[in-house]
Amino acid sequence: MLADADPIDTESQAVAPSKGAKARLRTLDDLDRRTRAAQATFELRDQIAKDLGGIDRLSAMQREIVDGAALLGAMIKDAGATYLSGDPVDLGEFMALTNAQRRLLADVGLERRARDVTPTLQDIIAGRAA
Repeated sequence: MLADADPIDTESQAVAPSKGAKARLRTLDDLDRRTRAAQATFELRDQIAKDLGGIDRLSAMQREIVDGAALLGAMIKDAGATYLSGDPVDLGEFMALTNAQRRLLADVGLERRARDVTPTLQDIIAGRAA
C-alpha cells in the first residue's frame, strides 16, 4: 500500500447515517492533493482526459468514467507495488480492479483523439490586432 494512505477495509459494511443526520458525500475534488494516492489519481485522470482530446471536450458522463478509471488505476498501481515489494496481494481483488478499469476505459474508448487546434476566424483577427 502507499505509505501515506490507509489500506481500504473491504470487510466493513456501509453505515447509514442516524435519523436526522445528513450523509456527507465526498468527491475527488474534496481530497487533499498532497498524498501520493491522490497525486497518482489526478495525474492519470489528466492523462486519460488529454488522450480523449481534453477535459473540456468530455461530457459529464465521460468525466465520471475517467474519474473512476483513474481512481481504479491508482488502486491497481498500489496493489502492484505491494506485490512487487514481497507483500501478499489478494489476486481476486486485483483482477476485479483491473477488469473494472478495463471496462470503464473501453466505455470512453482506448484510442487517442486528436484535438482540433485550427485557429478560428476570431483568433486570426485577434492576432492581427495584437
